[in-house]
Amino acid sequence: MPMHLIYIAGPYRGPDRVAITSNIANARAVAVQAAAQGWFPVCPHLNTAHMEEQLDHADDFWLAGTMLLMEKCAAVVLVPGWQNSTGTLAEVARAKQLGIPVFTNHKFLPDADEFRAPAATNQPAMAAQA
Repeated sequence: MPMHLIYIAGPYRGPDRVAITSNIANARAVAVQAAAQGWFPVCPHLNTAHMEEQLDHADDFWLAGTMLLMEKCAAVVLVPGWQNSTGTLAEVARAKQLGIPVFTNHKFLPDADEFRAPAATNQPAMAAQA
């Protein structure tokens, strides 16, 4: 059975380091759950955690890079609070445009071995609404 990459999408930015740390922890929890279900999680929160403290890159730098990661994944799963994140909303829109399934509730994420990636098509697929 092939391994599937799943992109963990959710809020990162916050008003202070405590809020950002909380967002990273929330994304990590979803990533751990996905891995326990056989997915290989791609979690940009962990990949670039707190780098904004040492680098003066504009938000566009981080958002463009994470979008590239998301585009390589078989599916997207959303972290609670995703509706309040402009970056996540852009990722969801792009995933839908590309036909990548989006699971809006991590509690209903199927096991990776039960997942069937949609066939490649030029038509956007409906997002998974679990």
